[in-house]
Amino acid sequence: MAAADSANALRVAQLQAGRRTLLSQQQPVTNNTLSSSVPQTKDTLSMAMLQAKFGIAAAVIGADPSLKAALERILGANGQPMITDPYLQEQIIKESSWWRDQTDNQRQYAYAKQTNPGQFAADLQLNASEIVKKFAANGMSISADDAIKYAEQMMQQAIIKDGKVVRYDTDYLNTLMANAIDFTKNDKIGDRVLYTKLSGNLETLAQSLYKQAWDYGFPQTMSNTGFTTWFEASMKGLVSGKLNPQQIDDQLQARAKSFAPGLANLIDQGQTLRQAADPWLTAIADTWELGDVNQIDLNDATVQKVLNYTDEKGNVSPINLYDAKKMARRDTVRFDATQTAKQEKTRIASTLLRDMGFLG
Repeated sequence: MAAADSANALRVAQLQAGRRTLLSQQQPVTNNTLSSSVPQTKDTLSMAMLQAKFGIAAAVIGADPSLKAALERILGANGQPMITDPYLQEQIIKESSWWRDQTDNQRQYAYAKQTNPGQFAADLQLNASEIVKKFAANGMSISADDAIKYAEQMMQQAIIKDGKVVRYDTDYLNTLMANAIDFTKNDKIGDRVLYTKLSGNLETLAQSLYKQAWDYGFPQTMSNTGFTTWFEASMKGLVSGKLNPQQIDDQLQARAKSFAPGLANLIDQGQTLRQAADPWLTAIADTWELGDVNQIDLNDATVQKVLNYTDEKGNVSPINLYDAKKMARRDTVRFDATQTAKQEKTRIASTLLRDMGFLG
């Protein structure tokens, strides 16, 4: 038993001795001391590393003193310790006017242009070709220089100009096309001008706009100058995206209800002015023996009286169809030119002559 206790005591003594030896070989390491047993190397940075990290094109550094000063501060060029903390590096860069005066896309654009010119040139050419196609689809031409300029702007997406962010996006390109529309007027139908320089999508849009305005009686209910101004503004608004077809329709509906308040309830239900007025226009057209109801001018005095009759209570509504025909007959200029009027006059004359004994 004594022998066993002696052996255990020896093993404990050996373990404790070993632990003291291991601890004696370790040196305490604090934030201010480094182990002398392991070779230490200080982190190093280069200008190229900073360029890649922050997307800085080499050619930009010399051209921007604030950026150059910021990078030199990080690298310790002024004799101060090199700054390796990523957060501090970023803060120093962001304090420069180079950072404040540009968007992320501007910096990325400049870096790509400088560091990968081959890919940049290919992307630029592709984007310029797409812009040419968009203009061509609207029947518009654009010079190669302008296409390149617009493509470069759109590749930057957004820039800071005079302290404000200017965006080069689809809306920007649409506005460019809207402002480039050729509103040359060199033909007329009656007193209405025609835009004969429009083609492609613009021609289709113009035809649709003309039809929409005609359905609401718009061209015939305002001056030629007023309609021209509205038409051109609407075309630009639709192409630029600042207006949509529903807004145009709402404008025309409001004007149509003002022009024919007696038909306002029908217009509110979705009918155009001509659709709502069709029964009365047809009655007038039949009385005047017109081959096409569309020949009737909505601004005609008789049409106005038929569509906007005001009763003794101030209510405005169209008159009944029978009275509409009678009112149309009172227009002696229109009705007297009809075959019906001529036959009636002949019958009246024959009756008078017969009554006076001139006819057997």
